[in-house]
Amino acid sequence: MSAQKKELKLFIWSDFARDYSGGLAFAIAENETQARRLVIQNLGYDSDDWGTLEIRPLTVRVARSVVGGG
Repeated sequence: MSAQKKELKLFIWSDFARDYSGGLAFAIAENETQARRLVIQNLGYDSDDWGTLEIRPLTVRVARSVVGGG
């Protein structure tokens, strides 16, 4: 039996790591836990303020982040 392939989704956090202005973070992953882990790995720390989450369907894995003012 082959493992069932899970669908990838785009996770977008607006107002990410707000300070004087809101940043943006996104990850393409199978679930929110995996997406947050990818953002934390890319950023190098776990933000206390993740902002607003939007989830959209997609097909590739990647993560990037931009923190707010500072």
